[in-house]
Amino acid sequence: MKKVLVVIAAAGLLAACSSSTTDSTPSPEASSTSASAELAAWAGQVCTDTANLRTSITDIGAAVTAGGADLQTLVGQQFVLIQEAASTLVSTVGAIPSDSTGPDATAIQETSADLNTEVQALGTSIGALQDASGVGIGMALLSVGTAIGNASQAAVASVQAIDSAINNRAAAIGQAFQANPSCADLTTEQQ
Repeated sequence: MKKVLVVIAAAGLLAACSSSTTDSTPSPEASSTSASAELAAWAGQVCTDTANLRTSITDIGAAVTAGGADLQTLVGQQFVLIQEAASTLVSTVGAIPSDSTGPDATAIQETSADLNTEVQALGTSIGALQDASGVGIGMALLSVGTAIGNASQAAVASVQAIDSAINNRAAAIGQAFQANPSCADLTTEQQ
């Protein structure tokens, strides 16, 4: 039963990070200026870090599906990779070049900070699962499921903020995402 719950929870988180929405309404930060080289490099790193986070989430699903006698430890080990990927993404987003301000940049920063908070909470839940035994495992799994739901919602919000910036082609930040080859997977999802 716990394997099924963890698989369902991991699948939910993976689906949330794979979600995308399209919003082609330009934001008020739209301008006719093109993206600076620094902003384009930053956008590319955001896309790379987002792809790495998605991969680590996919990998936890594979680890759970593989199962085994020590599922609790396996999930914990895989979560470390998710936590590192989320932390890297938040760090990259926080280093946005000063030539990009406005609603799109602010939304990306705020949602990635929220995502980091929820990933930390998920880590706490997974830690409790690793320490649980007997009936406590069931309660810990419920806590992990709730934390995954919260992290999933935060991931969706973060992806939507990036999607919005990608679609704002009139703004420098949107141009930086659109012009960056490492963002092709994200921009392809929008078309």
